[in-house]
Amino acid sequence: MALLLMFSGLTIPVSGWAECYRITTTNNTPSSAYYTEPGKGTAAHWDGATDPAGSVGNLPTVVNINNSTFQPNGTLMASGTVNFLTSGAQAYSADQILFRCTASEAGKLYEYYATNGDSIYAGNVDVGAASGLPFTYQTYANGMALRATNLATGEYYSRYWKARLLTNLDTDSQGWILVKAKNFSDTKVELFRLSSAAGSWTGTGMLSWTQPATYIAFRGGSLSNGLTVGADSNSIYYGWYNMWPGAVNLHNRITIRRSATCSVTNVTPTVRFPIITVAELRAGVSRQMPITIQFNCQTGTPANTGVTALASGVGVNQTSMGILVNPANAAAAVSAGLGTTGSGVSYLLSDGYGTDPLVASGVGIQISRPNGTVLNLLSTLSGSVLGGNNAGWYPVLDDATPGAVVSGVTTYTKTVNATLKALPGKTVTAGKVTATAQVIIQVQ
Repeated sequence: MALLLMFSGLTIPVSGWAECYRITTTNNTPSSAYYTEPGKGTAAHWDGATDPAGSVGNLPTVVNINNSTFQPNGTLMASGTVNFLTSGAQAYSADQILFRCTASEAGKLYEYYATNGDSIYAGNVDVGAASGLPFTYQTYANGMALRATNLATGEYYSRYWKARLLTNLDTDSQGWILVKAKNFSDTKVELFRLSSAAGSWTGTGMLSWTQPATYIAFRGGSLSNGLTVGADSNSIYYGWYNMWPGAVNLHNRITIRRSATCSVTNVTPTVRFPIITVAELRAGVSRQMPITIQFNCQTGTPANTGVTALASGVGVNQTSMGILVNPANAAAAVSAGLGTTGSGVSYLLSDGYGTDPLVASGVGIQISRPNGTVLNLLSTLSGSVLGGNNAGWYPVLDDATPGAVVSGVTTYTKTVNATLKALPGKTVTAGKVTATAQVIIQVQ
């Protein structure tokens, strides 16, 4: 005789059973291991770190790779942050439950992270040690290497797996542990100019290497249980891809240029406006101060080194200059109705504008050329390329006065004016005004 046991569905495990379950849909059955209790989080379909999955976050979408004379080895060409919520094949909500684990798994749940060690152009070859940039890996683009940092631990990603214990996890009323998207780490991404980065692609255009550069994996219960700290991701990839919820991926997200360009060497460090009264501002009085910008441009024969000749403008392969506003200041300007029809903003507002009672309201800073033409300001470097004036880009050589020429590099100086004035249609109140911005030069 044989006793045949049949089960319908998956019920709650018996006491002592330790396991985690991948949550991809709402489940209203309390007896199911995949149960998603109302009010305890959300559920949605997610694919994991497939080859096309991932993000570059707010990394600039155009990167110019120049010769090693103008961009010495170790030059930081671009940097940005990838928010974990954007790093999957689909976007996550912060409260989205990705895994549900038995209570016995408390203290045993980990985020693992590594570069893509089995891909020669996405995390296999560390080329940065000789330049003082360890854990910097060659990419498909010749001359460009990538370094990633886990912003929760401060550690660099490596080809060899590292781990972070997941803490402060939510639970449901049954005592199950809920691992949510908000529990995983954001990633800092840096792109460096390195001659040792021997990518096979020397061309220009959209970078196409259909694999992520880094991965974030989940380990808990039997999920990804073959991952261990220090294991080589070249051959150890348990749980890939559907137990790995995050990735950084340059594929079809970064455009490579190889054009002559310019670099900022000095900017007036501090601009101090004379005190102005509320009554003056309301009467249309303003205060104006100059900002001097010094920069160098390749003006010799860069084509001899495989670099396209310098072109000043806002079109493809042309070099532009813009003034980048901090994200919070840009958000405040947009909220105040001071955005452009593109991604730019028309005023630089004070830090804490609209939230700090000590900050003046109804007041902003406008940037203009010497002829009085008002300049829009950059609010972001991600997706702003080829946005022209409405994004905050202007020809780099506008109003520039050339100076000395040394080894094919010309020094330039230009001046723009910063004007403190009342905002159109706003009520002026007394307070302080303090803000910072960056001068950015970038090939479009």
